[in-house]
Amino acid sequence: MRTATVTVLPFPSQEAARHGQDSRARVRLEPTRRGRMLLTASAFLLGLLVAAAVLLLVDLPALAGTEGQQPVTITVEAGDTLWGYAEEHAPKGMSTQEYVAEVRAHNHLTTPRVTAGQEIELPAVEGATR
Repeated sequence: MRTATVTVLPFPSQEAARHGQDSRARVRLEPTRRGRMLLTASAFLLGLLVAAAVLLLVDLPALAGTEGQQPVTITVEAGDTLWGYAEEHAPKGMSTQEYVAEVRAHNHLTTPRVTAGQEIELPAVEGATR
């Protein structure tokens, strides 16, 4: 038959509890180096998340660099065509056909024909330089 030795820790005495003495009152917890590094890293990541959320929620066109990329609204006059507008307003590096397709998609036009008095928006195309 095997026997084992067990160490039994005493409970704090009722006498010490009555006088407000706690056996843990003298214990002071300090984080280890790894704990401090983890706390610093988590605070840094939380700061990055807050900064990203603020930039996404706040509309700052100066930071985004989209100040000059607003669509232009034009009232079509007699004799005007989408190809004429494309030659005049298309960014450098974009073909006339591509710009006409962008204008049609932006204005939900089923045909490339426009009529006098019609208002259309000429989109600012991203990725192409003017």
